[in-house]
Amino acid sequence: MFPGWWLAVVGLPVFTQPLPDALKPAPIALVLGEVSLRSPCYRLVCRDAEWTGQRPRALPLPPPPGTAANMRRKQAATQRLSNRRLIGLYTPAAARDRVISYARNWRVDTTYRLDAVREEDTSLQVELGTGYRIEPYTDYGTAVPGVVARGGFSLRQRFGDKALWNQRVLFETGRENTYVRQTIGLDVYLMDNWTLHSTLEMWHDTAADGGEGRTERSGELRLRYAF
Repeated sequence: MFPGWWLAVVGLPVFTQPLPDALKPAPIALVLGEVSLRSPCYRLVCRDAEWTGQRPRALPLPPPPGTAANMRRKQAATQRLSNRRLIGLYTPAAARDRVISYARNWRVDTTYRLDAVREEDTSLQVELGTGYRIEPYTDYGTAVPGVVARGGFSLRQRFGDKALWNQRVLFETGRENTYVRQTIGLDVYLMDNWTLHSTLEMWHDTAADGGEGRTERSGELRLRYAF
């Protein structure tokens, strides 16, 4: 028992490994690697856990650009991207209805407009509103100032790549009369650069001709060449 307590008295570290069968002096045991100077640790992770007798292995360097291994890695990444399922992103559609306010020196009104049909070749807008007529007959209005009701529709129809139909009807009714305006347009594509434009416009006033009503018409036909 003498050698054991003698080592404790001189202050050498406590060994975490059992002493060899034949007790040896501490310097000789340290040199031979039979004992360790590490302090005992009773935790899951010790501070000196990085102490190891093996040198860390160096990570392999990436292959230089242009090598066969690098090219194969790029091709594999490209193939993975091409096999992924892509999700398309779409912007939300515009609202089908809206409220429009109008204010001028001759009329003030508020109109509710609805896109009843909105397709690639066909579109139909319907509108209805109320307002106040300030100046008579201006901007196709009624005959006397006062409260009025307004409405109408707009139709657009495309017939393949050869023709386009546009029709718009607006009316305003008040205390004395009702005024209706209708515009019809037809565009026919004759050849690559030639287009035939035709327009027909009609106005009807129920208060004209002493209250019997009158309808006026105006038309136009044009041939246009696009350079």
